[in-house]
Amino acid sequence: MIETYATNNYLKTRLHEIEKHLGDDGEIPGDVIIDFVNELNVSTLMIPGIINGDDLDFEVLASEDDDMNVIALFTDSEEFQAYYPSGTEYGPVANDIGFYIDLVREYGLEGVILNPASSEFFLERDLLLELPLNTKIENKDDFKGYGGEELYEISKSINNDSLIEFMRSDNDSFEELMLELSKSTLLNLVVSNEDLTGYARGNVISRSDAGDFSICATGDEDNDFGVVFTGTDAIRQSLDDGDGMNHYYQVTLLDDLIEFILLSDMDGIIINPGLDDYLISREYLLQAYLGLTYDNPSFKNAADYAFIL
Repeated sequence: MIETYATNNYLKTRLHEIEKHLGDDGEIPGDVIIDFVNELNVSTLMIPGIINGDDLDFEVLASEDDDMNVIALFTDSEEFQAYYPSGTEYGPVANDIGFYIDLVREYGLEGVILNPASSEFFLERDLLLELPLNTKIENKDDFKGYGGEELYEISKSINNDSLIEFMRSDNDSFEELMLELSKSTLLNLVVSNEDLTGYARGNVISRSDAGDFSICATGDEDNDFGVVFTGTDAIRQSLDDGDGMNHYYQVTLLDDLIEFILLSDMDGIIINPGLDDYLISREYLLQAYLGLTYDNPSFKNAADYAFIL
């Protein structure tokens, strides 16, 4: 159980595409199904439930003849409230699709219904159990990875010339882009209202001392992008000295960043904003998320440290 809020605009768009095809001729193109499954894999959906300590009590919906037992899942608060108005026993509890697949398996349910107030789109048990979910490779507990000083020294000497050359070319190959990313070490910008230099030891600031770091994103009312950089010079060229914020940087855990962007319903990544403005779309990130690995395991502690520019 991870939260009680969710937004899944991309998943709803894919769901509407499927419903349109079902309404037109009943045949759903393969690419539409793939797009839907990819979005489902990175969606946080809400179930009507009650949290009791570490346990979740949830409602099971039964068909009129009691032959089918399913759970209802909702893409957002609007859909949830349309089916469960305020004052009802159950509240929204949000989890990823893997959590619900485990519920279907454990309780012998027939499947799940998405947004029953507006669509009643049914995903049967057999399909759910065969979904190609993303799995993360876990490091052994005794594997320590680089510490702050080591990460800082690496960050000063990174060379992403090959990636920069690719970004400035006319090459639009997804495979070659993914190869370049797998060879690259990128940086992300940390912003803070507070001056964190007092927590620094040398040029290294530990999250254990300063608290959580806020990662920079950019966009407007219609778009929201994660931001990464090929080096500290690219960061400095992008900074707005008049924004009143304090700026630091980290070595990027690209796998974790991709996962965060997708789960947060964001639109993609921009590399070197204000300099190269190289956009990697959500569509590309979905493909990258399902089966490709980019992070050096030695960088497992990268999110725990920020560095002074």
